[in-house]
Amino acid sequence: MPRMSLSLVVLLVLLSACGEKEPLRIGFIGGLSGRFADLGTPGRNGAMLAVELRNQQGGIGGRKIELLIRDDQQDPEVAKKGIDDLLAHQVKAIIGPMTSSIAAAVVPRMNDARVLLMGATVTTASLSGRDDYFYRVVGTTATYASYAARYHYEKLGLRTAALVLDVANLDYTESWVSEYAKTFESLGGKVVARVPFDSRADKSYLRIAGVLSEAKPEIVALACSSVDGALIAQNLRKLDKSVRLAGSGWTATERLTELGGQAVEGMLVEQYFDRFDESPRYKAFHKAFFDRFGQEPGFAGTTAYDAAMAVFAALEKDPSVKDLKKSLAEMKRFQGVQGEIVFDEFGDASRKTYLNEVSRGQFVPVK
Repeated sequence: MPRMSLSLVVLLVLLSACGEKEPLRIGFIGGLSGRFADLGTPGRNGAMLAVELRNQQGGIGGRKIELLIRDDQQDPEVAKKGIDDLLAHQVKAIIGPMTSSIAAAVVPRMNDARVLLMGATVTTASLSGRDDYFYRVVGTTATYASYAARYHYEKLGLRTAALVLDVANLDYTESWVSEYAKTFESLGGKVVARVPFDSRADKSYLRIAGVLSEAKPEIVALACSSVDGALIAQNLRKLDKSVRLAGSGWTATERLTELGGQAVEGMLVEQYFDRFDESPRYKAFHKAFFDRFGQEPGFAGTTAYDAAMAVFAALEKDPSVKDLKKSLAEMKRFQGVQGEIVFDEFGDASRKTYLNEVSRGQFVPVK
């Protein structure tokens, strides 16, 4: 076989390089280790699935999508470093983070860089109504906590409540508790106790249960993770077997029923996610997620998938655009897994509220 000339080899290499398009880089950041991994892991998986399915269809404009993943460890300083690293890799947008406190810590960096941050499960009201680079595919605690409080007062006839909040995610929990208390008390109810704790250091769940029991509320509403919610419920049941229990949306991951057992039976949780959606779109997504990861997507996996798809929809308008915020503002709406998502002028979205109850170790819809 005759040898190729050096010039021919160089030409072939150049032609090959010309045929390869630079991938579109998207970032994901969330808590993938520690107590809040039950939120971050399905969130990462939802974003991964969206990228994988889109790449199977050829990517965007003939360019594959590359997902760069960072663990924020639910630590603001770690999160800021992760954001800086993703920005250094010139990502088009970042999906996440998965908690409100981390979002509040990193939004200023995204504003400075003029790069879109697409929240999947961030619902704090403190980030609402701002002309910044933070968008989200969910509503705020003003909707969800108020819905829960109204249901407890009007439908269940409860008049006293105690509220528990984890200060490790204070931007969310303080927002949720404040909105709950405002609605509950405006209806005529009374908040008899507010019990803060720090899941990063405070593990005295029996002490928390004791404070709650002494306040003698008709219902205890938990604004904390599913892990902490399950442990508080177990300790509270040792002291009071009859008090009603409720949880915020954050409390309602699959870990709640896995860890809580009998102690969380009857617990009511608000959700911006319909676990019992029978639509073809959701069923196809659910099957793809379960086949890929062997677990339920839950609310975090579903909304992170939506967040990624919203970014893709904006990129489709112009993959070379540097400011996706402008593209999303012009787009205003897109089709999510469980319905159309509409962004307002500040990038906040609305999403229907659902109420579930734990029954026989499973979440079931409250009719």
